[in-house]
Amino acid sequence: MYNNSNLAIKLEEGIIPEWDYITNEIKNVFRLTDIEFDELRKSKIAKIIAAIPFEAGCYEPERTAIAHLCLFMAEKKGFGKYCSHVPSDDTTLYNRLSFISTFEGGDEKVIEYGMNMLAYFMVEGYHKSESYDKENNIYNPFVSGKWNYKQTKSLIMKKLESYSNELLDVIFTTIGPVGGWT
Repeated sequence: MYNNSNLAIKLEEGIIPEWDYITNEIKNVFRLTDIEFDELRKSKIAKIIAAIPFEAGCYEPERTAIAHLCLFMAEKKGFGKYCSHVPSDDTTLYNRLSFISTFEGGDEKVIEYGMNMLAYFMVEGYHKSESYDKENNIYNPFVSGKWNYKQTKSLIMKKLESYSNELLDVIFTTIGPVGGWT
């Protein structure tokens, strides 16, 4: 993966087209506090979600980015009951991500790579919350034994190592906190 600080600076300056507009509108629509808004603007997950349709060259990438970010925010702001991992999501690593994996056109390799990055963060989030989830009776595929953390992480890492995209790599490696679905 790349670690290009010049690209990171450009990213912060607006390589994701409309980032300022999109995040400001999400702030208004979801009535985010200043702290929540700052978290959104710095979120690796949100940036990857928004960047995928642009990087892949999808048709109307703005609409796709907005739709996917709204689903992401809906889960964060209160639809966890319906969006959280459930046993039926155990069938594939990508089942839970299916609602933010619809794209019109675009480079399939870039889309797959971006979705693999999102799967990585999801897996790390499940791993990070294992103790909490077990104590609070929250379904987690690692706690239930349906998934094995080492095997799952190894699988996703192999997929991430098999392809590269400079912009997505910079988001993944240099911007914002790492680990978990934030």
